[in-house]
Amino acid sequence: MFKKDIEFYSPTNLKAYNLNQTMRYQLNMLENLDPATKKHSENVANLTCRMCEYLHTKQMFTIHATICAYLHDIGKIFIPLEILNKPTRLTDEEYEIIKTHTTIGYNMCMKDIKLRAYARRSSLPS
Repeated sequence: MFKKDIEFYSPTNLKAYNLNQTMRYQLNMLENLDPATKKHSENVANLTCRMCEYLHTKQMFTIHATICAYLHDIGKIFIPLEILNKPTRLTDEEYEIIKTHTTIGYNMCMKDIKLRAYARRSSLPS
């Protein structure tokens, strides 16, 4: 159970763990298309990092999990902006399109040697 006094959101605590140039480029592309998704990815990474630290996971696991959190929505780069930024409810067809971002992101990571380790579940550091 989590302590009530712990502050899980701490922008000063989040470190840019091993975000190489490729990953930074991808995240910048995402910000150019959808700043809200980039901010969401940063928040997820921050919370992931803080939870790993709270749970005293090994540093390599914390780094890996934090990078995965940054990249978890990277496939949204390939979702049409009119769907990604639609202010009203998505149609069934649009919803099916936006759901593809997970597979797109996975395939994107698997094709890039620098990102592949963040797509493979079996590559988690011990």
